[in-house]
Amino acid sequence: MFCRQCGAQNDQSSLFCSKCGAAMSVPAAQLASNPLVSAAALPAYPRISPTPPAPAPTPPVVAPISPTAPKTEAQPLVGGAPLGAMGDRAIAAVLDTIAIATIFAPVGMWATVRWGGITPDGFELHGIAALFTISTVSIVWFLYHWVFEGLFGATLGKLVMNVRVRRVDGSAIGLGKSLIRNLLRMVDGVALYLVGFLVALLSRKRQRLGDHAADTVVVQGSAGKAVRVAATLAWVAVIAACFMAAYKLHVGAPLNVTAGPGGVQAIPRAGTLGTQASPAPAGPRVTRAEMGTDSTDNYQIIGPSTEFYTDTLKIVCVWNIAGTDFTTPLKSVWIAEDVGDAAPPNYQLAAKSMSGVNEGKFYLTSPANGWPIGKYRLEIYIGDTLAKQIPFSIKQR
Repeated sequence: MFCRQCGAQNDQSSLFCSKCGAAMSVPAAQLASNPLVSAAALPAYPRISPTPPAPAPTPPVVAPISPTAPKTEAQPLVGGAPLGAMGDRAIAAVLDTIAIATIFAPVGMWATVRWGGITPDGFELHGIAALFTISTVSIVWFLYHWVFEGLFGATLGKLVMNVRVRRVDGSAIGLGKSLIRNLLRMVDGVALYLVGFLVALLSRKRQRLGDHAADTVVVQGSAGKAVRVAATLAWVAVIAACFMAAYKLHVGAPLNVTAGPGGVQAIPRAGTLGTQASPAPAGPRVTRAEMGTDSTDNYQIIGPSTEFYTDTLKIVCVWNIAGTDFTTPLKSVWIAEDVGDAAPPNYQLAAKSMSGVNEGKFYLTSPANGWPIGKYRLEIYIGDTLAKQIPFSIKQR
């Protein structure tokens, strides 16, 4: 028999361990067969309770799914591409609008050169010029969206923001679907595209009215960085080209073209001593010449007029020229055309030459006895060519 405390071997009849003295376990059958040993005579020893089995792990509690709980719907894919973000689409629309809006400048400038409305700082649109400009810009705006989306699936703004237009099956949109989509842009664009934005926001595939009608959708593009950079440069080039064209048209436009009751009238430019001469349409030219009684430091005319009085102290002309370099001479000649007996016809009163400037003023001060009543003119020469002639008169107050 082995001791349960120290494991030593003992006799079967031993009540205590011969090594550690611990009480030995005696089978119940042996105790019953030995009348000399009673239960009371057995020494007490601690009971060793068997180790309870480890509890089984409790499975995690899973909350039941309520049939009324909101379901998260997966983002739909079109041809393997996710839908384009609303923010990217909005920015693309702004970029396209800016690009098309700049076309208004050269078209409007050309129209006012043709039908009148040029001002020293730009142009004013009236009548035929306004109708032509608005119609032309609107047509360009429609063609731009229709052709670019139909052929390439994206405008410059969409390429910059890396979004594209596709059919709902993921195929290319084509000119036919693009035509339908962009015809309804007039409705989607109401109130700065508020209508289109709200319809797309409530649509599962973010489709505006034009998309619903054409079965198209805007998706995230796959254009690389080089394509997006090229589109950005093209967008900047369009804007720069429009403003440069408008500037050149304005500089080359004669300010003596005005719109009158009988239509567009051009003030004739006379040659030397009254002979008629037409300036060259290109090359050195006077872009502004205004007469008055004085001028500011930045060459803005004060008291603009071409009629003065005998007691006017000073007659001033402010001017701008273009198409010249710093070596081109500029000359002003003040002439009394017809002042009666005060001077012979076409009498030269004064002359002044200068070079190296493209803006300035000419002026003539009153004689000691005042200006003679009559007709006068100021001639401006660029080099040896008469570039501008301004008639004016003196009358009694």
